[in-house]
Amino acid sequence: MEIKNAVVLITSAGSQVGGTLAHHFASLGATLVICDQEGEDFSCIYAQCLNISDNVYKFTISDNSLDSIHGLFEFIDSHLHRTPDVLINALTPQAMPNIFDRHGSDIFTQTLSTMAATMFSFGQATAERMREEQKNGVIVNVIATPEYQDLSGFANAASMVAGFTQSWAKQLTPFNIRVGGVIPSVEHEDVRWSDIRDDLIRNTEYIITNDYFSGRVVAA
Repeated sequence: MEIKNAVVLITSAGSQVGGTLAHHFASLGATLVICDQEGEDFSCIYAQCLNISDNVYKFTISDNSLDSIHGLFEFIDSHLHRTPDVLINALTPQAMPNIFDRHGSDIFTQTLSTMAATMFSFGQATAERMREEQKNGVIVNVIATPEYQDLSGFANAASMVAGFTQSWAKQLTPFNIRVGGVIPSVEHEDVRWSDIRDDLIRNTEYIITNDYFSGRVVAA
């Protein structure tokens, strides 16, 4: 896929991983749609991307419910009159509770449920529209966090991304929609964001541009 000719939708664009990817794909000439809940970081990312490219659209989403996601796609339809060619699901894993935490079960369930629902809802909504337009699309699930002081949530998030990526690829291959995942290879808690940022960018771009890549997860 030629990125400069693509419409790229990036979720959680106000996060560090989402903002980093937004900067990169704006610099490559893609038509960029970024979405997130209202916040100073999100507004700042939008302003920075506009300094790089005029083809940047911002949509403030109230939450990650299906109604809000449908509102996002109505916005895209009205402004661009086409479905995204690429969805980058940018996710930030949350720390998991200690097993001895008396309220740990509720926190654990809520944290994983929110992440799974967010990833699935954006993926489903995008895949449906790609299929309707018979578009050779790409979905990339990317997880990262700027501070690697607590890695307790990474294993669960990585397993979730791997599972979704593999199962979606099997379901979407008949419709010429590819799916990939990018997960940081974090082995210790003193790793820094700058150590893995370039790998995340490079691997995400590789998945999008390689027409034969699907159903696999790359470790950055």
